[in-house]
Amino acid sequence: MIMAKNKLWCMGLILLFVLPCFAETKEIAFEGEWQKVKSIIPKLPIRAWVEDSNNSLLLEFSSNLGIIDVIVTNSTGNVMYKQSIDTKVTSFTTISLNKDVRQDDIIYITDGNNKIYGYLFNN
Repeated sequence: MIMAKNKLWCMGLILLFVLPCFAETKEIAFEGEWQKVKSIIPKLPIRAWVEDSNNSLLLEFSSNLGIIDVIVTNSTGNVMYKQSIDTKVTSFTTISLNKDVRQDDIIYITDGNNKIYGYLFNN
């Protein structure tokens, strides 16, 4: 069990440095709070990047948050993309967006109790 935790921490640390190097990406600045996360780092347990090609959304989870919903909406509130992700199974996910994202599209991430959101591109 301890070995598995050490491997997950090492993979997370590697991803932290490697993810931004895969492609031209921009990190999404989230607003909101995520409660009940045990961590010595006072940051959100989720980081996200959108590729400049506007076709992929990269998500990294620094802890087990359970099952979360990732929702992308356009400026009028129409849901363009929705997926549930079990963060106990994976600490990194790539989501292919079928439609090009726009400047004012918003990503929401929730577990039912906590909710964070951010613009796919910094306004």
